[in-house]
Amino acid sequence: MGLIAAFTGFRLSANSLNNPSFLHGVASGDPTDTNVILWSRVTTNSQSNIKVLYEVAEDKNFVNIFLRGQKFTDKRSDFTVKIDAKIPKKYRGKKIFYRFRSGNSISETGSTMTLPQDRNSFKVAVFSCSNFPSGYFNVYRDAANDQSIDLGIHVGDYIYEYKQGEYATEDAVKLGRVPIPDKEITTLIDYRLRHSQYKTDKDLQKIHSSMPFICAWDDHEVTNDSWKDGAENHQKNEGLFSERRVNALKAYYEWMPVRTPRNKKNNWKRYKIGTLLDIKLLETRLSARTKQIDLLNFIDESGIFNKNKFLKSLNNEKRELLGSRQISFIEKSIESNDAWNLYAQQVLLGSLKLPLIPNEIIDRLPSFQQYLKLVIREDLPFNFDAWDGYPAERKRLLKAIGSKTQKNIFVAGDTHNCWVSNIKDEDSFRGVELGTPSVTSPGASENFAGLIPATDLEKAVVNKNKNLKWTNLSNRGYLTINFNPGFADAEFKGVNNIASKDYRSMILKKFKILPGKEII
Repeated sequence: MGLIAAFTGFRLSANSLNNPSFLHGVASGDPTDTNVILWSRVTTNSQSNIKVLYEVAEDKNFVNIFLRGQKFTDKRSDFTVKIDAKIPKKYRGKKIFYRFRSGNSISETGSTMTLPQDRNSFKVAVFSCSNFPSGYFNVYRDAANDQSIDLGIHVGDYIYEYKQGEYATEDAVKLGRVPIPDKEITTLIDYRLRHSQYKTDKDLQKIHSSMPFICAWDDHEVTNDSWKDGAENHQKNEGLFSERRVNALKAYYEWMPVRTPRNKKNNWKRYKIGTLLDIKLLETRLSARTKQIDLLNFIDESGIFNKNKFLKSLNNEKRELLGSRQISFIEKSIESNDAWNLYAQQVLLGSLKLPLIPNEIIDRLPSFQQYLKLVIREDLPFNFDAWDGYPAERKRLLKAIGSKTQKNIFVAGDTHNCWVSNIKDEDSFRGVELGTPSVTSPGASENFAGLIPATDLEKAVVNKNKNLKWTNLSNRGYLTINFNPGFADAEFKGVNNIASKDYRSMILKKFKILPGKEII
């Protein structure tokens, strides 16, 4: 199915198809202190090269245009356009404006900037798990309206691979957000169409046009619970996983405002804001990850769980999440200066166990009853797809970070809920972890189908995990962190509703993070 056929709801005229248009908005990202990626996509029925002009100005009216150029795009890149714009020194670190032209069409205007090198404060917003059929992207709209945010960080699950009727699509028909194509995506065309559908969302377009982004993928950009050679949601009848991964990454690099590395799987990067902030964007899925351990494989034919055998396998030194090259990258990127080190990655670093939940409640849940009962009974971590499934690698990471600096903050997504934890290497405090909630994907309160009041579940989870200091299991939202030389202000922002365009935002919780100090 072609792109035009998939979006017949736009009711484009034959004349408008002959004239290129910019239906997917604009975006910017991967900023350095000198350059920034500018992105858009041309919608056309042409099979030929399309010339696209770009303009960058110091004002939104484009009175003073200081950079312009042109680029050709065609079907080989799905008619997407990426410009690695080198910004003149005079405008670096300042808010600037950009747009694209093709034929008689002009794109909307976007604002962006390169990374400043002389700032005493810098504010980032962290997002995760934006599932289009789950609900409206009110979270993106809310963050786009916050003019104090300097940089967006998306830590993964920017798109989801499922078809209608599968995960979190219950309200998709009612909301007019049925996945396109209506199948589990596996081919290059599939991934392109799914990215295209997401980029037609006006709230997603709004946030991309309002700030630059740095982006990492998690699993759903390819398929659920992926690792370097496979995934839970990839079966033999879906072809080779290696081909599916190639398809997914080609579409990802086409449709996202990011640079393409030489090895597409090795998408870890570093971003420096002077001596104030040093961001390490990590990759925990495709470059090195060992296959997730399956707890249920350690139950014998008589139904007995072999805990000793399980723990031996779990703690195997060869199990990797980042891999030696990325660990080395982390070691070399820690400087003995006063900069905050922000480790932006996908899955929770802190350990997380479930509290005692009565069997009569677990038995009423739609799935995973045996698994939940087992981890609770054996007092085991809940999620072995996260760092709890790679304890030896977690030790290597924390050893690499060591005590070189007391200004470490870790952020993660994936869980759809809010988390604040103290991260320790044995008894040595290494920093604070902040888990950002989802944009739309359902959280723990929905997963328990209302069988346990959210506040009761939150209290029980915090009481069970000594290093966990706060959680919110109900609200969709995002996280902001405002970095200053002597402290960092973290704020969890939530929305009360994703089933309607009418919503109310609220501050869920605030934390002041001080160098070397645990959250109490």
